[in-house]
Amino acid sequence: MRSKQIVVAVAVLALLALMSAAPVSGGQKLKNKKKEKRFEPVVKASVADYAGRYVGIAPDYYLDITTGVDGQLSVTSHEGARRATLRDIRIEGAHLNGTRVYTNGAAKDFTATFANRILNGETSFGILVENLDVEFEGMTFTRIFYQLDPSP
Repeated sequence: MRSKQIVVAVAVLALLALMSAAPVSGGQKLKNKKKEKRFEPVVKASVADYAGRYVGIAPDYYLDITTGVDGQLSVTSHEGARRATLRDIRIEGAHLNGTRVYTNGAAKDFTATFANRILNGETSFGILVENLDVEFEGMTFTRIFYQLDPSP
């Protein structure tokens, strides 16, 4: 009887060894994924081509970019409950610079680049805003990609 128990134990151990060496399958994902994420600057033919609503990390984090009758850009930044208007706007190639002026009068530099974000082969156009200090869900973001909303 004891030798039968030993045979069963050896068989179980051999089966466990085979299962641990087998590849992962059946709905489980392999951890060997390669993520691709990069930004390619985009220069549009006309300043008016940049107009639109660009949505960031949440629906209440967005930029409204419009052009006036004078052909100049107007930018309003919504950062959750905070709102700012850009002044002294300059566009050099794909780069947009200016000064954010909040409703309480505080001012901060604004630096951004219009770009295509390539994420795992998927491309989307938007604006990458730098030099931020945004608190969101316990994390601090120093740069945020705002994607052009296709449904204005």
